[in-house]
Amino acid sequence: MDVLDDALLLITELVTNAVIHAGTEVVLKIDGDETHVTVAVGDGRRGDLPEVGRAVGDLAANGRGLMLVDRIAFRWGTTHEEDRKSVWFELRPVDDPRPSLVRASTPEPDIELRDPAIAQLLAENERLRRADLRRRASLTFMAEASELLAQSLDIDLTIALIPRLVVPRLGEWCAVLQFGDGGDPEVVSVAHSVESEIGVLRAALDAASRRLMRADSVGHHATLTETLDGIAVPLMARGQRLGVLAVGRPDKRRHDADELALVMDLARRAALAIDNAALHADRARITDTLQQALLPPALPVVDGFSFGAEYIPTIGAADVGGDFYDVLPLADDRWLMVIGDVSGKGVAAATVTGLVRDVIRILVREGRSVSEILLRLNETLIERGAGRFATLAAAEVETDGGKLRARLYLAGHDRPILVRTDGVTMPVGTCGTALGLLETVTTTAVDIAMEPGDTLVFFTDGVTERRRGVDLFGLDRAHAALSPLAGHDADVVAARLRSATMAFSTESPRDDIAILTLHNDVGQSL
Repeated sequence: MDVLDDALLLITELVTNAVIHAGTEVVLKIDGDETHVTVAVGDGRRGDLPEVGRAVGDLAANGRGLMLVDRIAFRWGTTHEEDRKSVWFELRPVDDPRPSLVRASTPEPDIELRDPAIAQLLAENERLRRADLRRRASLTFMAEASELLAQSLDIDLTIALIPRLVVPRLGEWCAVLQFGDGGDPEVVSVAHSVESEIGVLRAALDAASRRLMRADSVGHHATLTETLDGIAVPLMARGQRLGVLAVGRPDKRRHDADELALVMDLARRAALAIDNAALHADRARITDTLQQALLPPALPVVDGFSFGAEYIPTIGAADVGGDFYDVLPLADDRWLMVIGDVSGKGVAAATVTGLVRDVIRILVREGRSVSEILLRLNETLIERGAGRFATLAAAEVETDGGKLRARLYLAGHDRPILVRTDGVTMPVGTCGTALGLLETVTTTAVDIAMEPGDTLVFFTDGVTERRRGVDLFGLDRAHAALSPLAGHDADVVAARLRSATMAFSTESPRDDIAILTLHNDVGQSL
């Protein structure tokens, strides 16, 4: 037997005897390393221990623990102090030679395992030991399976994982069946201990799929072919039937009660994992739909200058972010570029983001100036923003001969970066008041003259605050990434800045990333 298992068995016997028969405080001391274990069990009752050499029938129940110690231990003995006594024993691997026993009374016990009392005692302890080992193995398996199932919220990966957890631990094969879109049962994931048998197994499962899906009782036995049978357990979560877990019998025998209980437990956990993954997928679809509704479907194509944009939502988050951008036509062949960030995330933040975007579009159609748009947005957020604020950068763009003029307004937003054709980069604009915080806002219009080939780059703080541990991507790295992109098209500049930002760290973005670029195309062809 394993040394640690032996130690657990003997400790249990001695501690039980001490508690029941001494009735005092028990002191347990354990010492050892990879080669041996030494244990001492003491109690506060003085007196002699039973003589192990006496006839089995004459021993009290508290003497039989010592018989196990004598039979199993490498060596053992007793110590007597003024106010207590202790029994100690040492265990070593079974291939170590066993020396003469060291104890207060040294006669060799004359114990025959054929004696019914000792044989029954040893058999019962061995049964309990094996049952405990199996229970601990089952708990370990279930804990590991639960952790693996909880690691993924991708429904396809979750379903694919389930059979691989079962095989070969609980059966020779395993499959997950669900109803398809057309209502017919489908085998959606399968595993077999012999890889080459998967084709035969899948064919048998397909043929028996309707019968398997009717399994509505836990542990329903399902015979697929003469040589292929197992059990089918419904996958239930929140009162809904999600499918069936079919498990083949292990080693050409039926599952015993413990294995059936383990399959039932795994089926419950697997169903919850599938349900959670499905809920996450639904929420992600809703989030994606809502996020796309907050962004323009496409950027306009304009003669003489071009726009580029990139958007990356917070990876792994199921909440829509507050970043947005838009490009809107103005009178006299002018255009309005807008990029902003509403505080917070989730449906509430998305509602405010949609509100800001809609107010901007309505006021643009009414022919309002950018200054007036910012004032009205501030009033709207104070009245209806539910305590949220927004930062905004807006630029009126128009051609001026071969040049491009952008009149820039900043309301609490990071200054955009102007990339000249010679690679020189510079922040432009004058910072103003964020929207929704104060009754009045102050913004200053700054005219930016863009030569042919120049690019103006707007971005939200998801770029500058991209993290790598405690380090941030920051403005210096943004300038360094943009300088080599001088003269490139707007969409290329946006894509390259996005790549540089993402490559900065292996961590998932903690905030949305939005990039909007404007390029003067006159005389440029790269």
